[in-house]
Amino acid sequence: MSISGVATKRPGLYRNIVLGSLFVIYTFNFIDRLIFSVLQEPIKQELDLSDLQMGILNGMAFAVFYTAVGLPIAWAADRFNRVSIISASLAIWSLFTAASGLALNFWQMFFARLGVGFGEAGCTPPAHSLMSDYFNARQRTRAIAIYSLGIPIGGLIGLVAGGWVVENIGWRQAFFIVGLPGLVIAVLAKIIIKEPKRGAFDQVSTAPVPFMAVWGALLKNKTFWMFSIGGSLTSLGGYALSAWMVPHLLRTYDMSYAEVGLKFGLVGIVPTAVGTFIGGWLADHLGKKNLRWYALIPAGFTIIMAPMYFVALQMQNPWWLMAIWVLPALSAGVWFAPLFGSIQNLVEPGMRAFASSINLFVVNIIGLGIGPTLVGALSTYFTLPDSSNEAQALQLSLSIVVWIYVISAAFYYFASRTIVKDWHGDGRKGGVQ
Repeated sequence: MSISGVATKRPGLYRNIVLGSLFVIYTFNFIDRLIFSVLQEPIKQELDLSDLQMGILNGMAFAVFYTAVGLPIAWAADRFNRVSIISASLAIWSLFTAASGLALNFWQMFFARLGVGFGEAGCTPPAHSLMSDYFNARQRTRAIAIYSLGIPIGGLIGLVAGGWVVENIGWRQAFFIVGLPGLVIAVLAKIIIKEPKRGAFDQVSTAPVPFMAVWGALLKNKTFWMFSIGGSLTSLGGYALSAWMVPHLLRTYDMSYAEVGLKFGLVGIVPTAVGTFIGGWLADHLGKKNLRWYALIPAGFTIIMAPMYFVALQMQNPWWLMAIWVLPALSAGVWFAPLFGSIQNLVEPGMRAFASSINLFVVNIIGLGIGPTLVGALSTYFTLPDSSNEAQALQLSLSIVVWIYVISAAFYYFASRTIVKDWHGDGRKGGVQ
């Protein structure tokens, strides 16, 4: 039976095929995005760069196009074929990931990272919109939770495979190995995934909404902004840690690249994958009784992350660090599905991709753009002229930044106070069903 035949005769099976396909794409999205973090120590040494320059490459260089281009792409995704946008974007970021292996200096790597960000901007907003047309309102959070597993699983593959490749083959070859397969997946995605009818599960108009109308609706939606700011601060801490924990472990402890990739991948990434699933399940289970749980769950799990990460970073023994790291790493995955699932339920079908892009713009310009760059800047500031305290400077910088999670938890709590009203907005005929 063809894929189109499955879509017609067994829609329940086909939508899971679509979800699985989007999960694979998002996994490659994060492998290509985070592989730089694993490779940055040999890149820094070969290209003779500072921590500040590495922070810019890890954060701002990627975030500039990722955030800016995401808005027009999302506008297009609310009007044109979303599958074509995702496939083209996957091909672009895969090419630029491979091109990163050819960089000979800071600026060449900078422009390669810009290209990766440009391509990856076309993934999540149309993917979220697609899932909203394959799953109803009460299933979307779990669907997005499965899709969001691409973050930790992509990170795990990047850590483990990247550590082995850089130690046995080289950092340039690592970019080729993770980048080029994306071209094949881009073609398969276009063949397998079919564009669904917009708003199939919603009792409202599915026509694209004009920009000013979208913007006006979002400005009045307090929950949307509380989620966006809270998510941006959570992401700031998360991207800072994901960008700099491998260098921290390499500088502080006597560990090889392969050892860091395997051990830290198991304690830092696997729990996040579990937490991502838990977050989606908890939110949909408790949210049936009270919509406030979609915000209270991220608030509760996020607030414990700051003290746990801080304590772990003070450990002189790597085994103690990794043992403590498991709990906050699990908590780090819980917020994804409740937040992104709620965003889809807070707006009409015709503005979902654009609303998702606005949310991601705020989340990523602050989280992805500032997080790694801030740690790099602080580490460079604290490092002595002779670089004798380079490891201690990075540890101090990370220990400062993790306290941002306390502030992010407060914004999730504020969202819990308005989510019921905004979920059942006046302009959506009783709200999204």
